[in-house]
Amino acid sequence: MYAQVNLMQADLPVKEIMTREVCKGTKDESVLNASRKMLKFGVGSIVVVENNTPVGIVTEKDILEKVVARNKTPAEVMLEEIMTFPLITVKPTTSIREATNIMLKRGIRRLPVIDDGNLIGIVTDTDILSVSLDIGELMALVRERSLGFEEVMAGKCEKCGKFSEHLVEKDGSRLCEDCMESFE
Repeated sequence: MYAQVNLMQADLPVKEIMTREVCKGTKDESVLNASRKMLKFGVGSIVVVENNTPVGIVTEKDILEKVVARNKTPAEVMLEEIMTFPLITVKPTTSIREATNIMLKRGIRRLPVIDDGNLIGIVTDTDILSVSLDIGELMALVRERSLGFEEVMAGKCEKCGKFSEHLVEKDGSRLCEDCMESFE
């Protein structure tokens, strides 16, 4: 279990919390094979590499939007066709606070960690939350970065008690999407 740390005081480098075993694939690899690797690793993305240098990333969302929703055959679609590039990366010495700011500003959830051009790990929003003691501080960052955008209500559902990033207000109660559906 991770030690609880206040992000803003400790300002740890991402190398302290990154995942070192990264799910990797090549440009000419099929989405079918990549999906199987993602399942084996238990992750939601695969980093596309050439000679251990990351050149793109494919997420579950990319597969849903660019393959499944378009009724394409996963075995016939190559990662190069759907990968997001250029890749936004960080160095191992980048602070958790700066990584958080990059994710919020860019609207992304994963940052490959690069050292001398080589992929050495990946840091995700989940990694950051796992070491965050002060959630209020993180939410303040989210609000600060989302000025001018629709505010996303996150918190505990008042019906089922689960944490949700997207609460909806219904008859004075804040409900998760699942409870909202059962209300209708």
